[in-house]
Amino acid sequence: MSQTKTKILFLTSEISPFCETYKLSDFSKKISMLLNDKENYDIRISQPKYGFISERKYILREVIRLKEVPVTFNNTERTLSIKSAFIPGTRVQVYFVLDKDYFAKINPLIYKSKNGQFIKDNFQRYSLFCLALLESFKKLFWYPDIIITNDWQTSMLPHILKNKFSDDENYNKIKTVNFIHSVDNNRKIDSNYYENFDIKVKYKKGMDVLSQSLCHFNMNVLLDTKDKSLAKKINKSKLLSENFKKAKTRSWKFPEENQDWLKLSEKIDSLILKL
Repeated sequence: MSQTKTKILFLTSEISPFCETYKLSDFSKKISMLLNDKENYDIRISQPKYGFISERKYILREVIRLKEVPVTFNNTERTLSIKSAFIPGTRVQVYFVLDKDYFAKINPLIYKSKNGQFIKDNFQRYSLFCLALLESFKKLFWYPDIIITNDWQTSMLPHILKNKFSDDENYNKIKTVNFIHSVDNNRKIDSNYYENFDIKVKYKKGMDVLSQSLCHFNMNVLLDTKDKSLAKKINKSKLLSENFKKAKTRSWKFPEENQDWLKLSEKIDSLILKL
C-alpha cells in the first residue's frame, strides 16, 4: 500500500537563481530541493514573478487551471495568474504568481526602489501573493497539510488564512510554519494595509508585522548566525521579545557548510512530523 504524502506549500519572496538579495534565496533553493527529494512529500514552491525574471530564459509555462485566479483585494475583484518553471538543473517546480501592477515593475533589488528606498507597498504586495496562493487551491483541488513561509514578507499568511478561509473545511486543518532569516526595520509598517484584505487587526503606526504574527503560526523557527546576532536583535525589542517567548518557537543555526544543509533538512523533516 502506497504511503499518503504530506502536502507542503513553500512560500518565499526569492529563490536562487531567479532573484538573490540575501540568504533567503539560497535557503529557498537548497531546502526545497532537499524536501522535494523526499518520497513522503508532495511539495510545491512559489514566489512572485518579478518583471526582471526572463520567461524565455527560465522557460515559464502557463498552468491552464491557474491562468485566472480571482481574489478580493481592496473591496474589488482582482485576477492574478500563475505560471510554472523549474529551478535550473533540478526537478523542483516553481509556481510564479504574476500581477502587472504589483510584481511586473519590481527591479532586482526587490524590496527597494532603484534609489535604495524601501518600497512602501511591499506588505500589500506580498500579502496579495499569499492570498493568490490560498485561492489557487480551489482551482487545483489541492490543499496542503502544511504551509511554510519565510520572514516578514509572508508573515501575514496565518491572518489571511484565519480571517478569510475559516468557514471552509478544506483550510481548517492547514498547519503553518514560519522561518525567520532576518530581524530589521523592514518588518514595520506605517499604513494600515490590513484593511485591503478585510482583516480585523488593530492597527498602530509603526506596527511590527512579524511580532504580531508569531503567535498565529503553529511554529516559528529562528535561523540564527553562529554568534546569535538575530536573537540579540530580538531581545532588544521589548514587544518582539515578549511575543517570541509566548509563541511556539525554535532557534536553529543557519547552515555554513554544505553538509549542514542536509542536517537542517532532517530537522525540518522531524519538525513536520510533530506538527
